[in-house]
Amino acid sequence: MWLEVELRRPGRADSLIVRAYANGGFRAGEPEMILPLRLATSMGFDIGRAELGEGIACGGTHIAMWELGEIEVRVHVPDREVPWVRARAVCVEGEYEALLSRELIGSLGLLLDYGRSRWRLEDDPPGQYRDEAEPQYWR
Repeated sequence: MWLEVELRRPGRADSLIVRAYANGGFRAGEPEMILPLRLATSMGFDIGRAELGEGIACGGTHIAMWELGEIEVRVHVPDREVPWVRARAVCVEGEYEALLSRELIGSLGLLLDYGRSRWRLEDDPPGQYRDEAEPQYWR
């Protein structure tokens, strides 16, 4: 489910609004967001100084990932301001979508209806749904 999120580095006032995919199958054990290389560098992360780690992808495939540090994330909605949530930021080579882990999805208070391509915040009024955003790829 694609939606707009606002991102910033902790302690900074500047932020960036991007479209990210809320991937319920991406389990990280904590709120985590995968930033494509171009997005990570545009946010000021230095991949050359990032610690190289390892993750496990679909089917048990081991993947290399760079540990970038913390970011703050919030859902971007026009009708109100929602709180920031801290998440771990990582970069995976060859990934061109910004991806939200299911733990981050939960921390953001998102309720996703993949079948109807709509979503809502936990505290939205009953029956209020929001349309899925257009995809954004960082090639």
